[in-house]
This record gives sequence, C-alpha cells and structure tokens, in this order.
Amino acid sequence: MAGLPGNPLVARKVRKGSTAMATADYGVMFCWQCGKEMSVVRNQLGTDVECPHCRAIVTVAPQAFGAPPAARSMGATPVSATRKSPAAAAVLNFFLWGAGYIYAGRTWGWAILIPSIVLSLVWLGSMVEPMGSGEMVAGSLVSLALGWHAYHMVREAQSGRG
Repeated sequence: MAGLPGNPLVARKVRKGSTAMATADYGVMFCWQCGKEMSVVRNQLGTDVECPHCRAIVTVAPQAFGAPPAARSMGATPVSATRKSPAAAAVLNFFLWGAGYIYAGRTWGWAILIPSIVLSLVWLGSMVEPMGSGEMVAGSLVSLALGWHAYHMVREAQSGRG
C-alpha cells in the first residue's frame, strides 16, 4: 500500500492528488467500519480516504487533529456501534427479522427484513386455517436465533472485535 514515507498505515487519499506534506502534521482517527486506528495528514481534512485495514471510505474529520466535537462541519457521521444497545438490537430482530441488523448499522439487514415482511403479509392474506404448533415453534426458534445473533454482534462491535 502506498502510504507516506515512514508510516505505511497512513490512509490513502481517494481523490486524485498527493498526500505528501512539507510538514508531517499527522492526526489519528478510527475507521467507522472496522474500528481500527488509522493515521491521516492535515491536508486530507474534509476529504475521503481509504482505510488501510479494510478499505472502507472514511471522511477525515477535524477531531482527528484534536478539534472539539463542536467543530463538526461535515455531514452526518455514522453512529458508532458503541452507542448501540445490544438489547434493542435483539428485541428488534426478534419481532422484525432483519430490523436489529439495520439498527446495528448492517445494511444487509434489509435483505432479511423486506422478504420477511412480504412473506408475513402474504401469509396473513391467505390465512385460511390457524398456524400449527410446529410452525409456531419453528418461527420462535428463528426469532430467538436472530435476536441472539444481533445482540452478540453489537456486543462484539462494542468490544472492538466486530
């Protein structure tokens, strides 16, 4: 990876242009996706850079250089997983399959939520006979498994492992 001389973990600039500076004015920030620390240089402020660990695109914020949170002049930053409630993710996923994943910041949760809503509506529309006990047990087990998974996914993200 092409970083700055002497620091291979400096984020590369996504837009065209050099990341080299006359003075080495480094800042430190954390990737929103993998949570790992990355170094940035002051001339990258406000630009999109690529995380050297997971290749996510991250906007360099003033906080990387010690600016107070009030200096946030850029667009909305994603809410970190450390502020998410594992219990809320579990409850959401238990009742609305996929909603807990969306709450936890995983966009692929939509791929579970939308089909589960559509199938529920189809089932309600064609309901001629009540649900059997086997179907209720299977649905409850899936709900428990998805709730458990969302809970632990948020907990791992909070501990820095996820």
